[in-house]
Amino acid sequence: MPAETPQKAQFNIRIDEDILRAYKEFCKENGLDPHGQIVNFMRRLVSSEYDFQDKLWAILRQDVK
Repeated sequence: MPAETPQKAQFNIRIDEDILRAYKEFCKENGLDPHGQIVNFMRRLVSSEYDFQDKLWAILRQDVK
């Protein structure tokens, strides 16, 4: 009996073109897969102890100051 593959979902985000361009350049320069890096980030985030929303708001508050 074959092993079940994990269920996958697709999502779309809107991001500033300059940020996306810089991110893709960074990944290319470092031999990284841009999509894979996002998945790795999400995995680390889910396994972390802190709440993502709180972390996001903290970063946004710093940007405003």
